[in-house]
Amino acid sequence: MRLPLALLGLIAVGAAAGGAGREAEEVALAGRFSTPEQQRCHWELRSGEEASELRLSCRPAGGGAARSCAYRGEPQRCPAYGARSRQYWRQILGRLRRRRHPCARGSPLSARLCGPGRAPPEAQLRLMPGHGPATTPPAVTAEPSRDPAETYCAERWHSLCSFFVGFWEG
Repeated sequence: MRLPLALLGLIAVGAAAGGAGREAEEVALAGRFSTPEQQRCHWELRSGEEASELRLSCRPAGGGAARSCAYRGEPQRCPAYGARSRQYWRQILGRLRRRRHPCARGSPLSARLCGPGRAPPEAQLRLMPGHGPATTPPAVTAEPSRDPAETYCAERWHSLCSFFVGFWEG
């Protein structure tokens, strides 16, 4: 009878000691992904009590200088974040994965889970100004694209656009 009570006491003391240290501690996660432009990106997530910061470092496929940037926001303000935080970060990383240049200025990152009307604007991740080297994508050459679908349609619609362009051109 004493052994289970002693184990229960040790567990309670360990949980109290471990829980007190975790409150002030940042949670850090990291991983990798590739963009449609074949940039290899490394990400690191730092979540604190108030705000979360997602740091990116992307290197072009053919080599070259890496671009770094950071997104910052308060996802804890989203009501669904507490119960489904893993799904939130999966959706955020999925949006970054689909961007041609993840460190280029653009709209804030938001998960479908915490989209407009579901959470305050502070829950969105915004690109932090002046973090890392130049955040603009490389200049586009003046060479015209042979395929109008590539020029006028988003990448996910290329097959459908190519079908209609082919149909239109005969």
